[in-house]
Parts: sequence; C-alpha cells; structure tokens
Amino acid sequence: GCGKTTQVPQYVLEEAARTKAPCSIVCTQPRRISAVGVAERVAAERGESVGGTVGYSIRLESKSSSATALLFCTAGILIRRLEEDPELKGATHVFIDEVHERSMESDFLLMILRDLLARRADLRLVLMSATLNAGLFAGYFARGGAAVVPTVRMPGRTYAVTPLYLEDVLDLTQHKVRPGA
Repeated sequence: GCGKTTQVPQYVLEEAARTKAPCSIVCTQPRRISAVGVAERVAAERGESVGGTVGYSIRLESKSSSATALLFCTAGILIRRLEEDPELKGATHVFIDEVHERSMESDFLLMILRDLLARRADLRLVLMSATLNAGLFAGYFARGGAAVVPTVRMPGRTYAVTPLYLEDVLDLTQHKVRPGA
C-alpha cells in the first residue's frame, strides 16, 4: 500500500545519501494516477517539490530532472525505457509496487527484469505487495538464475471494515430525503 510505497524507497534513498553510495531508484505503480500521487506525497514528505530528487513519468507527462533519484512510473514507461536501454544503465534499484495486480504488461516486465538480473548482479529488484505470495515470485526469480532470493515480511495494521449500504447510512445519520429533491 501507500505507506510502504513511500517508506521503503525513501529509506533506500536516504541510506544511499548517508553512505554516499550511488542511487537511482525506479518505482513502478499499477496506474498513472498512483504514480503521480505517490510521487507528490513522497516529495512533500521530503519537503521538496516534484521534479527534483523525486519525480514521475507517465504517458504524455513527466516531472523529472537530471537530479531525480527516485522516479515513480508505470510499468509501460519502464518497459519503454528498457527498449531504449536494455541494461537500465544508471539504475541501482527497481521497485515494483502492487505486484499482485497482474497484467500482461506487468508479467512481461517481470520476465525482462528476471533476464536483466542475470546480466546485472548490481541491480536490486524489490517486489512489493500487501497480498503477495512471496514463495511464488521467489521461485520464479530463483529459476532465472538468482542465487539468493530473500523475502521480507513487514507487519502492518489491519483495520476492521464494516460494510454499510446506503439504507444503513441513512438510518445511522437519520438523513431524510425530501420528496422531489
């Protein structure tokens, strides 16, 4: 979810800054609006504006610069970048958020990244999901030649959800619908 999406890549970025290690993170989002919204949220949390250290790139719109070290984008944008640069030069980390939201495009991206990891041992791939079957994906990448596929479980909070229908809400709020309104 959005909490881990903002925390984990930011931690990697901040740790790289602390150790003066090179860092260029690409973080995919399943939808265009998610890429923009998360980039804006992360930039705001860092006290920056979008287009500096934190940016986004979606179809027909991009707010990034040469200073961007954390780029949020869609899977399609990352696939296009890989077409132009099959080695993904300069990138140090790729985060795939909401990896459980599978599509032909996202599955194709995972195939490309698995092959790329076999060529680039220095590239770090992080798959994130609240409902991920980690064993399934770890097995897939291990068959691609990865020596070790670590998995990390980050405990989160669950909130009780009570489904309410319109009639229930009207009763609870004692709202009366006026005739003809």
